Amino acid sequence: MYLLNQMASGLTMAVRLYWDKTYTTVKLVDTSKRISQKAINNIKGGVRIAEIGRLIETEAKRSGYKVIKNLTGHGVGRSLHEEPHYIANYFDRFNLGRFKKNTVVAVETFISTKSTIANTTGDGWTSIGNNGGYVAQHEHTIVVTDGKPIILTEMNGIWN
Repeated sequence: MYLLNQMASGLTMAVRLYWDKTYTTVKLVDTSKRISQKAINNIKGGVRIAEIGRLIETEAKRSGYKVIKNLTGHGVGRSLHEEPHYIANYFDRFNLGRFKKNTVVAVETFISTKSTIANTTGDGWTSIGNNGGYVAQHEHTIVVTDGKPIILTEMNGIWN
């Protein structure tokens, strides 16, 4: 789990944990964790990828948050980013792909207090949110099955 520093001053993607433990950030992290769990628990072979994006976005909006639309989950295999290339955090009506049994995917939720787009700065790594605020990211790598997914990164403790 990563609560990223104020996006206006630079988002440090999975590099360090910034935790000021205000009501705002604690609520954001708890909400992101809950959304991540719900999304992963709804993934199985045959489920439309866009429906998981709809679930993530709907839950975020219901809780008073936004999603970062240009950072997504993805397939994992012999290389870090494989099919499906985009597991968006919002409903993409043009994404007709479905999760396939026995594939490995990284499910990444990016829940934000203000921003919807992360813009990469000149260093090629740091991102700045288009409207500032905070972002919480939760990520797990899973094996898609016909039922409950196998969470390969469960021991990372991000849901604890």
